Amino acid sequence: MARSATEIEQSFERLFIQHHPALVRFLTRMTRCGQRAEDLAQVAWLKVLSACSRGACAASDESELRAYLFTVARNAFLDEYTRKHEALRTRCVDPLALDGLAGAVTAAPGPEQEVEQMQARDAVRGAVSRLPAEQRKVIGLWSGGASIRDMASACGAPRDTVLSRKKYAVARLRTMIEPGLCAAG
Repeated sequence: MARSATEIEQSFERLFIQHHPALVRFLTRMTRCGQRAEDLAQVAWLKVLSACSRGACAASDESELRAYLFTVARNAFLDEYTRKHEALRTRCVDPLALDGLAGAVTAAPGPEQEVEQMQARDAVRGAVSRLPAEQRKVIGLWSGGASIRDMASACGAPRDTVLSRKKYAVARLRTMIEPGLCAAG
């Protein structure tokens, strides 16, 4: 292990140059957004540096350090994913109104937040309007909190067909909306 600050800096620089590109590729596959991957990679490197400076990193060689780095990065991704998606998992969301996804928890959003919210609502409305009619109906019922049984009854389709429509609609919405959210966030 390096002893002087210069040796530590040189060791870190060498490790960063060697492992950072692979770390970003790993995180890009998980996030599907290069900017988010870069941000998470930075968080992972800072956590590893902090752990090493505290003596909490027990990696004895470079391969163990790389495994530790990738584990920290994966955990950072999971933490961010859980935090950002907690609200979506706990309440029904109306994609046409987007009231549940308004973004900020603050009582009085600023003008920038209002514009972002309006743009997000418009993006979702536009994406939903481009869905096939059957999928659009299923998404509308689902976002209103309807059960699968109620959705099947309203659509006049078997349960599995409704589930399939929902699955394809959500996947299609994700591909239409996420590129814009990645660029903005």
